[in-house]
Amino acid sequence: MAQVILTFFVAYGIVVGGALSGGVGAFLTEKPPLLSMAQLADQLKIWGLVGALGGTFDSFLQIEKILMGNLTPVFKQLVMIVVAFLGAHIGTICVHWLVQVRS
Repeated sequence: MAQVILTFFVAYGIVVGGALSGGVGAFLTEKPPLLSMAQLADQLKIWGLVGALGGTFDSFLQIEKILMGNLTPVFKQLVMIVVAFLGAHIGTICVHWLVQVRS
């Protein structure tokens, strides 16, 4: 359970932190920071997912376990993928709410 919570907040933090930092960078370069933050949140969603999963996703090992009939690790990995996606997606929603931009 602890790993699930950690995965969620790592994905969330990558999206929100990256968008906020990018907004500061946009401000310093005299570009519209709120629009930049919204665009960055959308672009960072996949990186939030990848960063949260880190080295825990070994697809070849999972395929081997499916062929051997052991589905428990595969189910756990799918849960981690869904949780990481939810963290990144909710992070994107929070940034859009913060800057009041809808996509």
